[in-house]
Order: sequence, then structure tokens, then C-alpha cells
Amino acid sequence: MKIRINEKSAACWLLSLAGMLLNATPVAAAESYTERWQAFETRLIRKVKTFQDLPPLEPELGTFKRIEYASDGAALPAYLDTRLVEPGKQKPAVVYLHGGFGLNTRELQVADLFAQAGIIALFPTWRGENGNPGYFEVFMGEVRDARAAVLWLAQQDYIDRDNIHVFGWSVGGGIAMNLAMLDDIPVRASGASAGVYDLELITAWATEDDYIVFPYDHRDYAENYFRLPIYHLEDLARPHTTWIGSEDRYAKVKALYDELYPDVDTDFELVELPGSHQETLTMAIKRFIELIVDD
Repeated sequence: MKIRINEKSAACWLLSLAGMLLNATPVAAAESYTERWQAFETRLIRKVKTFQDLPPLEPELGTFKRIEYASDGAALPAYLDTRLVEPGKQKPAVVYLHGGFGLNTRELQVADLFAQAGIIALFPTWRGENGNPGYFEVFMGEVRDARAAVLWLAQQDYIDRDNIHVFGWSVGGGIAMNLAMLDDIPVRASGASAGVYDLELITAWATEDDYIVFPYDHRDYAENYFRLPIYHLEDLARPHTTWIGSEDRYAKVKALYDELYPDVDTDFELVELPGSHQETLTMAIKRFIELIVDD
């Protein structure tokens, strides 16, 4: 089903046009969005690390053990919560995609919520952060890394491959939404607390933010097409739910969604929660756990 873009939104129309043009090129000659995404090569105009100078992961931290997974030829670290791990006994799991531009160990506290529900949690880090090799790419290389982390987890003998989930917060929510477009990973359910990014926010990051050194040309609609799934939700490979606080960007995201999809049902669900960007994280995780346990 084709999505009708509101004619009043020039930026949205241009991004939709970029998608149509990509569909007419060898990059997008393949049938699935996943194949088109894999064939696309981003062009970085600046090769930089993320601005958040967070330290490398320690070998162990409480119940967390550092593991390494391979992504695009690089070994990247992640923290695995080992408290529920029993070799050979398969259990459900979640790949938790951290907020911000690096994994802050304070965020590991959310593992308690998953552990209480019997879910093993993996906390990956991405290229260009936490002392890792590679560069900051904004929802491109990081999504490739997240995909690789899911595939690594699926290979472990203590994981139920048919019961792997993805949840992200903030920037991690944007990565989770991008992962929900890919049909070649064993993910049962996908969710996020915040993390719906649009052209307005990307432009602000690139032109107004004093901290972010933006790595690609934000005016390039082909680059944005493969980073901002809100504009082509017809490509979702699985349902994705995003919870956003009433004091966060809920109203803006709801207005954009209604503008883009006035007469179309998609596999994207937007849910409002009371509170701010930070306050809604725990509530969103609890709602997500209820969703995947009851499913």
C-alpha cells in the first residue's frame, strides 16, 4: 500500500521522493527494504567519535560480563547480564539499546526490570563510542551494530532464539525503530521509550547543537531516507511500539504521524505516558514487558 504524504509538507515530500528515486536505482533494485538498506553506502563528511566521552567497558561489573560481538569487521563490546544465564537452558532475551551517544553504566539499572520478568538483557555499545573503533554515523553504522548484536545473542545456547526482543531509549529508541524495518533478524517484538526522529530534529542537531559534530550532509534526502523510518512506515518488518511522555515530544510526533498517515493503518503504535523524557523510561519498560510476556 502506498503512503500519501501531505502536500503541505515540502520536506516530507522530498524525503518520499528520495525513497522513490532510490527504488529506481541499483541500490534499491532488490525487492525488500532490508536489501536496499544493506546496499546503501553512507557518505561521512566528518569522521568523528561521539561527543560523550564515556569510558570503555570493564571486563566485569557486578552481574554484568563484558562480551564482544563482531560488526563490519570490528570487535565491539557489550554488557551481558549473567544473573539468569544457565548454559544450555534457553530463556527469553532483550537487546537493550542505550540512550545518548554512549553507554553510561547508570543505565544498566533497567536490567533489574527485565531480570524480574525472567528476561536476559544484553547492553551493546556502538562504533565510535566508549573507546570503540569506528566513527559516529547517526542511525546508520549504529543500526548495523545493533543488528550484529542481535545476531550474536541469537547464537548463544542459553537464549531462546524465537523469543528475542529489542527495546531502546531516546537515541536507542531511534535505533530500535530502524531495526524494526529489517526482516533478516530474529526479533519477536520491538519497542522504545521516545526515539522518533524527524527532519526537523536532525536539522537542529546538524545546525544548532553545540555538542554534536554532525557526520553526514543533513540536506541529503537519500541519507535521511535510510535513517528516519517515520517517513516510510510501510517498510516495517514487525510491529513497533513507542511510548513518549506528555512533557516530551509526544504532541509533535503525534501531529507528524497524523499528517503522514491520515488514512493508513501502519504497524507503528504511538502511546502517550505522563511525564518527561527521563521519567517515562521505567514506565515504558514495564509496559513493554507486559506486552511481550502476555503475547
